[in-house]
Amino acid sequence: PKGFDCSGFTGYIFKQFGISLKASSSSQYTQGTPVVTDDLRPGDLVFFNGRRAGTSRVGHVGMVVDVDAEAGTFKFIHSAISSGITISDSSEPYYSRRYIGARRVIDESSLN
Repeated sequence: PKGFDCSGFTGYIFKQFGISLKASSSSQYTQGTPVVTDDLRPGDLVFFNGRRAGTSRVGHVGMVVDVDAEAGTFKFIHSAISSGITISDSSEPYYSRRYIGARRVIDESSLN
C-alpha cells in the first residue's frame, strides 16, 4: 500500500507472517536479538539514525533482502512517505554514515 512510513512498512511485512512488531522504528529496535553485520540474513531488521548522522537515536528501519558477505554490505528494502518503497545499499554514503545496528525478530525454530 502507498504511504507507508518505515516502521509501518516493516510492521506490515512481518504481520503477513504472523509476527507483531511495535509501532515505531525506535521501539522495533528493542525487539528480537542483536545481530552483528557479519551475521546478517535476509529478514533481519536494520536501523539507522535520522537526519543527524552521528547520534544513536533510531530514526529509520528497513529489512535486509540481500547480503554481500565478501564486501561486508547488504541491500535492504524500506519505505518513506515521501519516496515510497525502495531498495538501497548499505554502502550508499547516506546510509553507511547512519547505520546503528540490526535485530533478528524471526524465530528460526518456528520456520522448520
